Amino acid sequence: MITTKLNREYAFRILGVGAMMVGICLWSIYDGAKAYPKVNTTLESVRQELLATNLTVTAWLDRDEDGKTPLDLLFAKKGASAPSKLVKKMGELKLSKELANDTAAREAQAKHLTDLFKKPVYSEQDLTTQFVQAGITLIFGLLAFGVIAFRATRQFSADEQGLSGTSIGSQPLDYTDIVSVDWSQWKEKGIVRLVCANNKKLTLDGWHYAGITQIVEEIVKHRTDLAPVAAQ
Repeated sequence: MITTKLNREYAFRILGVGAMMVGICLWSIYDGAKAYPKVNTTLESVRQELLATNLTVTAWLDRDEDGKTPLDLLFAKKGASAPSKLVKKMGELKLSKELANDTAAREAQAKHLTDLFKKPVYSEQDLTTQFVQAGITLIFGLLAFGVIAFRATRQFSADEQGLSGTSIGSQPLDYTDIVSVDWSQWKEKGIVRLVCANNKKLTLDGWHYAGITQIVEEIVKHRTDLAPVAAQ
C-alpha cells in the first residue's frame, strides 16, 4: 500500500511563517506595553530642559567631534538614547537654505518644535496600533499552525482496489469510480484533480503531501485510459 505524508518542506515553510507572525505579535505587545511608554516617560523627564533650552532644530541635531548631538547628550543623562521617532520628526522641521534666514519661517519652526516637545513621542493611537497589530499577527500565526495541524491529519492511500484514507472519506474509492482526471497542473505544480462518480471531486496536491506522485502512478497503472496524452 502506498500512503502519503505531509510534505516536510511545505510544513516547515508554513510553520516558519506562523513563528514569524507570533514573533511580531510578541514584539508588538512589548512595544505597546513597555518600550513605547518607557520612551514617553524618558521624554517627560527631560521635557523642561528641552523647552528651556532655546536651540533651533539644526542646533539640536548638530553633531560634535564624537558624533553626538545636544539631543543625544541630554537623553544620555537619563541613561537613554534620543528616540529615533523624535529625531526623525525634528529632522522634518529643518528649513531649506532659501528659508534659513526667513524670520516667519524660523518662528514657525520654533513653534512646531515646542509643540513637538510638549507631546509624547508615541501617542495613544500609536500604542493602540501595536496591540491591534499584535492581535492580527497572532491570528495569522495561529491560522498557519492550524493549517499544518489540519493537513497532518489528512492522508491518501492507494492499493490494488483503489484509494482510501482520511482525505477520501469513510468509503474507499474504487479506481473504476474515477470518471476523468484534470492533468493541466500536474507538470508545473504537481496537482491533479479527479472527477469521480456522483460528481465527487478530489484534488491530489504534491506540494502539500509527499507520495502523491506514487499515488498518481498507481491510478494510471489501474486506469491507463485516464493517463495524460503525452504519457500514452
